Parts: sequence; C-alpha cells; structure tokens
Amino acid sequence: MTRISRLMILSMVLFFYFSLGIATAGDAVPFSGIVKKVIADKNKVGIKDPETKKRFTVIVNAETKPDGLEILKGLKKKDKVEGKYTVTDAGLYIALELIKK
Repeated sequence: MTRISRLMILSMVLFFYFSLGIATAGDAVPFSGIVKKVIADKNKVGIKDPETKKRFTVIVNAETKPDGLEILKGLKKKDKVEGKYTVTDAGLYIALELIKK
C-alpha cells in the first residue's frame, strides 16, 4: 500500500510538471527587451528584459524573420526589440523573429 501511494504521488508530480508548458528545445518563446550589445561579426544580440532583469543572447541567422541577418545592421544599444526564440539542445537561443520597436 505504501509503495502504491508513493508511486501515485510521483506520477501526479510528474504529470503536473509536464502539464505546465515548460519550454523545451524546439519551442518558440516570445520575448521583449532592450538591446545591451550587438556583436555583428558573430550574429549575436544581447538583450535585457527590463521587467525581470533577465539577460540573454540570441543568435540571428538567415531564417530569422522578417529580415534575417539584415536586422543586425539597424540595431544598436538601447533599442527596444521583441520577437521569438527557440532553444537548441545545446542551450543556444536562436532568434526565429526579431523586430525593432
């Protein structure tokens, strides 16, 4: 009886954990923030979310909408941006969409 109860509790915990919609590799995650740094030669943009103070770096590639690598030319420090990124299995943030506001 005790083993069944522990197994049931573990099952319920795992069920709730996975039902919360946790972002995993391949999910599109929306973001907005302020540009802290543009590293054009590495196709990277450092962004800080002003609300959560979270800092992260997205990698821009040719598939980034709407302009691909062209967006890097128009970005500078303190620009407001928004878009979507996906996380690779290696933990890299790849920009699916990046728009200057």
